[in-house]
Amino acid sequence: MVPRRGMKVESAVKFISRKNIKFMPMYIKYAIHHLSILTFLWCSIAFAVETEDNTSSASGGNQIVVSPINILLDVSELASANILVIDEDGNPIEGHKVQIIPKDRQKIFIKVDSPVTNESGYISFSIFGKQQGDTVVIVTDGAISSQINVAIRDLIHYILPYFYGNMQLSLINPSEGTNYVKIQFHENSDRLIQPVVVRLEDKEMKTLKLSEELDITLKDGWAEIYSTEIIFGGVWTNKGYLSFKKIDE
Repeated sequence: MVPRRGMKVESAVKFISRKNIKFMPMYIKYAIHHLSILTFLWCSIAFAVETEDNTSSASGGNQIVVSPINILLDVSELASANILVIDEDGNPIEGHKVQIIPKDRQKIFIKVDSPVTNESGYISFSIFGKQQGDTVVIVTDGAISSQINVAIRDLIHYILPYFYGNMQLSLINPSEGTNYVKIQFHENSDRLIQPVVVRLEDKEMKTLKLSEELDITLKDGWAEIYSTEIIFGGVWTNKGYLSFKKIDE
């Protein structure tokens, strides 16, 4: 027996080792053993990169947690961000001073009322997009630090005039290349909802439940969609399919 064509490396290794290992010479068994180890290490490294958390801790156990960790901005757009400082037991620390440092001041501007945490351990601040490009914001107290990744683009603007919380939002990237999409949901209330940033690979179609992405229960409202390249999409309603409307600015 031989592995099937198109098998993944992990599946092929398991197939060979389980079905045919007893019939193979010792040097082939040795090679398969090392292939299994390399495959395991490669998967472990890839997983660690994808799930890297944007927090850091010092020997004392304190942590600086920033949110969101990725921000997509239009030129001349203002976005909000939060800092939370907690101790080793997860309790918020009041009166803790931090520095909020933009790596490239030509691309972004930082506005903060106070760099000291409130009674809940939080600091809120704003990031203003000045010039297209990629940069980071470093948050540090001198001992520990975290960062926010910021991308500033000349974004394409769309409007979805109606959306209800349990609807599924369809996004289609017709381009041959990566396309970033920012979805800002506006409820018919005073509640402020943070935007969701979605990455679409070339020719990719994705369906999202915004309530699950945001981990909150959404009411009725409308949505703004921003993208780095042209996209298509919309939602199904009881009256049919409702598409995005492109806003010419």
